[in-house]
Amino acid sequence: MAFSIPHPGTKQEEEWQELQRVLQSGILDKAPNLKHFLEYVAQQYFSGHTEQLKEYSIAVQALHRLEQFDPQSDTIVRVTAHTLRKKLDQYYGTEGADHPIQVRLPAGKYVLQFDRKEQVSAPAVDHIEASAPDQSVQALPAPSSPPTRTWACVAVFGAVALLLGGYFVRYRPAKSPTKPTSFTAVTKSAAVAPAFSEAAGAATDRAIRIRWGTASHSYTDVAGQIWLADRYCTGGSTFSHPNQEIQGTDDPALFQEGREGKFQCKIPVPRGSYQLLLLFADTSGDREAARQVDLSINNAVTAALDVVDEAGGDNIVVGKVYAGIHPMSDGNIHLDFTSDGSFLNAAEIVPAESDGGAPMRMLAGPAVFHDDQGNIWSPERFFHGGRRSFHPDNLPKVANARLFEWERYGHFHYLIPVVAGKDYRVRLYFSEGWFGVSNGGPGGPGSRIFDVYCNGTTLLKDFDILQGQNGGAGVIAFDHVKPTAHGMLELDFTPVKNYPLIDAIEIEPE
Repeated sequence: MAFSIPHPGTKQEEEWQELQRVLQSGILDKAPNLKHFLEYVAQQYFSGHTEQLKEYSIAVQALHRLEQFDPQSDTIVRVTAHTLRKKLDQYYGTEGADHPIQVRLPAGKYVLQFDRKEQVSAPAVDHIEASAPDQSVQALPAPSSPPTRTWACVAVFGAVALLLGGYFVRYRPAKSPTKPTSFTAVTKSAAVAPAFSEAAGAATDRAIRIRWGTASHSYTDVAGQIWLADRYCTGGSTFSHPNQEIQGTDDPALFQEGREGKFQCKIPVPRGSYQLLLLFADTSGDREAARQVDLSINNAVTAALDVVDEAGGDNIVVGKVYAGIHPMSDGNIHLDFTSDGSFLNAAEIVPAESDGGAPMRMLAGPAVFHDDQGNIWSPERFFHGGRRSFHPDNLPKVANARLFEWERYGHFHYLIPVVAGKDYRVRLYFSEGWFGVSNGGPGGPGSRIFDVYCNGTTLLKDFDILQGQNGGAGVIAFDHVKPTAHGMLELDFTPVKNYPLIDAIEIEPE
């Protein structure tokens, strides 16, 4: 983003030079959203238009959100600002420590501040407000400053669920609850939790990600992961529906374009076994069954897919997983789309030795995290309904505490693709961050009660995170979870008293 250089010898010219040192230091090279954010707020600062620095304008003009951006339901600006503050603190704690001027983004504001070294003080604690619960839920007091929270342990609960897109079963007849195989308390650890891969910072992994469509450039998602532009395919045609709102993703741009018709792809990969995740969202608005996808993988025909029927409606993300995929003798994975209604938006290919596919570890937010076991936790996807909270300043004092920075709460469900016919071990991660004395809030056991269903079977009935647990913490795991015949795990959270919540989900093939 270009902006005018201030006049030489002025105070603003010195500040501009310091800004250039930050931009050219390399600390933001792998985090384009952070760089775009900083450049935009700097442009407004140096042009004297800081009154335009609102959450909406930053989202639309700097972070490329659609004009329909809603700051109440999308926390991308607050998340990016929080991450940028940490990056600046990191920079001025190391190579920029002796700079006479330091660039700061004060907590709770979007206007840059340039501190002279003689007046530099410790950075303010950054607090990002969580979205307020709906009025139907018992109101929680909004503290003027982050409450002191003593987390004795962290809840990790496992379950995976599948819903047909827009269909949300809010109150199902309860079958006999499936007994959890384990509930393990997570104890405090003196070890420091591993560094969090910032919301706009790329995580290193071995995945190949491609998006198809009219764009000729690669795409960086909200977690900093790179999706290659349309390639490796011949035939068919590309399409673009840029104004469609997409449910179930923080990256609608991945699903507003694609390739359609009869086309063939040859994707080069190293020798090995892979999981192939194909991603779809029907944005065409066509009549029923007009977009049936007929596909063969390495000359083996797969079951036909009606994306709208599978997702439960138009403009809803749905995925299909295929495992045990090996490159053919030419070193490529071959995909052949053979029906006129076929289309594809994006694909993710990851190494996976199991014929049940690769483990899926997913946060309840738009971020990537590396835990202390070397596992990669990916951004949330395949979600429907609910809202998010972000708790970066009140984490439990346990290893891998940043698994609990994000929380989805309210009326929500997930439609998670896995390999049909395989069994999975499922864990859901819970942490009660509102109710209870240890959280500085009202209530206690009995304040939040909810049910969890998987594919129509009751996993948890009248579940209370705080009840009987030390500080509302533990690990709930479910073994031998079977997907639907279509290869989906349908996870449904139903409120009994106040809203359900979830922090992270883990699914492993057995």
